[in-house]
Amino acid sequence: MYPLSESALTMEYGTEISIARHRELMGLMEFVRNHSFPGFQDISIAYNSITIFYDPVIVYQNFRQSPISFVEQWLHSKATTFIFDSILPSGREHIIPVCYEPPFSPDLEAVAAFHNASPEEIVLAHQSTSYYVFMVGFSPGFPYLGLVPVFLETPRKASPALRVPAGSVGIAGRQTGIYPFTSPGGWNILGRTPLRVFNINDPDLCLLKAGDTVIFSPIDAKTFYYLNQYADS
Repeated sequence: MYPLSESALTMEYGTEISIARHRELMGLMEFVRNHSFPGFQDISIAYNSITIFYDPVIVYQNFRQSPISFVEQWLHSKATTFIFDSILPSGREHIIPVCYEPPFSPDLEAVAAFHNASPEEIVLAHQSTSYYVFMVGFSPGFPYLGLVPVFLETPRKASPALRVPAGSVGIAGRQTGIYPFTSPGGWNILGRTPLRVFNINDPDLCLLKAGDTVIFSPIDAKTFYYLNQYADS
């Protein structure tokens, strides 16, 4: 454990990207939410860690000790006695349409060449797997999904693109993800979805959440334009 700031504490759990260990963290995160302490504000999850956010003034007023020491001791006691199986939350399942045709797949040929494969083989491999949502970050609503098949493991681009359109679906390492907004980016873009994954006017904000699963379903360009929810695509 280590302090992220005067009002946040991070607990790391392992180093590898593992769905099984991540689900244990998901269970602990839910347990903390349901058994929190005075001053608790929020909790977030990443690949191998959770971070608790708290109000140090309220914590001190209630427990009369260093807020960071209290939260560290409190989290240690919960993590070492917690039994995750009984309250493990179940995620939602999503089918995300993706158009892998030009001009929505600017890096498909390069990825195929990197793996000595055809573009069709790359697309088939990408859509043949059910992906687990590990976390949401980088930009609001950006889902980090995994694990892509070993066959598709691809390094980030040597030079990031200055403009990646919203909805673009990319891969980097054993990860795949969706750009919620038009932005710079270094992932290899294989296609684009017409679905918005972040909506400031939606009570849920993010379409995908940690613990959900995703299957990519191929569509043609005509269907993409019919379903398109992005104004700038």
